[in-house]
Amino acid sequence: MKIGIFGLPMSGKTTIFSLLTEQDYDPSYKSDAEEKVALVKDERITNLSKMYNPKKTTYATINLVDIPSFDSKADAKEKSRILQMIQNVDAMVLVLRAFENEQVPFPEENETPLKQLNTLISEMIFRDIEVVENRIERLNNSIKKNKASKEEQKEYEIITKISEVLNEEKFAKDVELSDDEEKLISSLSLFTLKPMIVVVNVDEDQFMNDDYDGKEEVLDIVKRLDLAYLEISGKIEADINGLDEEEKKEFMEELNIKSPGIDRLSKVVYDHIGLISYFTVGEDEVRAWTIKKNTNMKEAAGAIHTALSKNFIKAQVMKYKDLIEYKSEQTLKDKGLVKLAGKDEIVEDGDILEIRANP
Repeated sequence: MKIGIFGLPMSGKTTIFSLLTEQDYDPSYKSDAEEKVALVKDERITNLSKMYNPKKTTYATINLVDIPSFDSKADAKEKSRILQMIQNVDAMVLVLRAFENEQVPFPEENETPLKQLNTLISEMIFRDIEVVENRIERLNNSIKKNKASKEEQKEYEIITKISEVLNEEKFAKDVELSDDEEKLISSLSLFTLKPMIVVVNVDEDQFMNDDYDGKEEVLDIVKRLDLAYLEISGKIEADINGLDEEEKKEFMEELNIKSPGIDRLSKVVYDHIGLISYFTVGEDEVRAWTIKKNTNMKEAAGAIHTALSKNFIKAQVMKYKDLIEYKSEQTLKDKGLVKLAGKDEIVEDGDILEIRANP
């Protein structure tokens, strides 16, 4: 899973990228994208690790790509160069700046999160319109010459509908597509088909007041376009990150923060993209495995190794909440809370699996 971090200059997106990937913040300008791996900090894995005391604890990970700042005043060639860096990501985090800092000016004509969001949305829609219209023209020529395959004729129908939606300043995902139809147009890498998470980077006052300029309007757009949403204070997160565990706990209690924003962002990304985690446990390793929602047991086994999926027999299933409550696998078995699941049963978030397969 590859997530692109995207925003205008001075939005604080690289600060958030650095915090997510636990890298030292580098303020220097980068002309190319930077990709790093981020741990998905799941307290369930932490708790299971304390219970089993394994030799190794492995959290789930996501690949994050810090895209160079998108300058809305740049020429078409530079805009295209930046957008090309993000076209192959699976989802996007749009970082909007709300925080006030007299030493860090807002981008010209983008002095509010609302203006920044509208700018980013407009640029992505405009790019998708260009891509779709170019493809329509090529397909139309093939159809006129009777050279279009059935797949190309179907593609033409789909992207014609998408073109109409885009020209109404809506997202391509407003057109209901089957999995096969999405696959048919996947080479276009349309931005407005990708899951997007809006992250508003607020300062401490805005965070404490739960408000910033234009918040209601931003939320209206988020709802209309079916985007995920989160507010994070890069400054507060940086402060939290520099504390030891005891100091961190006290600081978060003082600000009434239940969990660091970076942890909350990982959860929002998972929820919005449609991912869940299941776990494997033991003395050797406690590990999280990432799968899509509604994945069956046989397919889920393939996340560990393709051979386990191919030779799948059954899966022994425990529920995380049951194991935490009763603190013993044997107690769960005695209470009938451990079951065997067949290949077609759907894995639920937090399931603890032991895969049984032929050698």
